[in-house]
Amino acid sequence: MIDGILVLASLYPEKTDREWKVLIGILGIIGGILVLSYPLYSATLLPASLAIVIGAIGLIIGVVHIVRGISGTGYGAWIFGIVSIISGLILIANPIIATLSLLMKILAAVALIGGALMIILELRRGG
Repeated sequence: MIDGILVLASLYPEKTDREWKVLIGILGIIGGILVLSYPLYSATLLPASLAIVIGAIGLIIGVVHIVRGISGTGYGAWIFGIVSIISGLILIANPIIATLSLLMKILAAVALIGGALMIILELRRGG
């Protein structure tokens, strides 16, 4: 919502692309109001939508790497392309599960880092 307001405010000093700025500003404000009005839906739908977008990007990256592999870059590009396509398909097929697994991976990483720091601090303390 703040982005929409700032885009509309940028109309005053700069008059170029006025129609696009108005459209982006209004959509940003509407999007912000919807997120604030429906926080439960936003908490599940926005990360799932992001997972779908990341999955589509993964598919595109995978295709590009496979094309690079065909043109002679090597087997590494092929392997990376295939892994990217598989990852993209998984994200697109199960966006909510992908979002939840990402949350679990973040929590696991925080736990591992915290545990490692506690061990290092105890060893430094001489305990």
